[in-house]
Amino acid sequence: MLAIHGTPGSWRQPFVLAEDLSDRFLVLSPSRPGYGRTPLSAGRTPDEQADALAALLDALRIESAAVVGISGGGPAAVAFARRYPGRTRALALLCALAAHLVRLPRALRWTTEPPGIGEAAAALGRAVARRRLASPRALDRQMARGLTPDERERASSDPRVRDDLVAFARTHLDAPAGLAGLRNDLAQARAARAGGPRSLEVAAPTLVVHGEADDVVSLSHARYHADAIPGATLKTFPGAGHVFMITRRRESSELLRGFLEASVGAR
Repeated sequence: MLAIHGTPGSWRQPFVLAEDLSDRFLVLSPSRPGYGRTPLSAGRTPDEQADALAALLDALRIESAAVVGISGGGPAAVAFARRYPGRTRALALLCALAAHLVRLPRALRWTTEPPGIGEAAAALGRAVARRRLASPRALDRQMARGLTPDERERASSDPRVRDDLVAFARTHLDAPAGLAGLRNDLAQARAARAGGPRSLEVAAPTLVVHGEADDVVSLSHARYHADAIPGATLKTFPGAGHVFMITRRRESSELLRGFLEASVGAR
């Protein structure tokens, strides 16, 4: 299984999938170009990133894989399935964005500032995040702002959910800042604003999963993928936001496992 992380992120981000599915799949979780230690020169556009992922499979002597695109990794996952149909056993899009539907928030304007300013802002943000992780009260306040009411209830009633949310936050701080990758992802989104194709030439069985209350990547992205990819199945979680893989860990992992096993077995 080839797990393609979001924006920002690194190979660490899909840890839930690796933990829950590694008994059945060999989980490959590379850092996309501009993140972790992968240079941006490895691929700027989704197509170039798909080619880099294919080269990774070549280097590992892996002929084909089930491809899972998470959030900002969606465009690269779709590009891989489109460019390498014979190597794509199945495609799953989890809270995945469609680049042409992205509306860049004001909070990310600092990424386009002259060299040095963006780096300083990123360093400050990471320092603040580390302080929050060291303070349970501050951490709970921060998590509450980013969760839906349903997810806040789940996190408060189940310590495992809170622990996974903390681990997820740490994946960002344990990795390099990834400013080059973030800037590139935003540039690719700006370049795609002209509109996406009505149909995406993806032959692999496709599952699209999304939280109905996602305010980071809206449900419109999932509906676009479900409509544009022939035969795609759309599954949504009511009351769930952008981190449903954590707040709905059992349900989403079981859903993905069932889909991938059925798809791999069918081929």
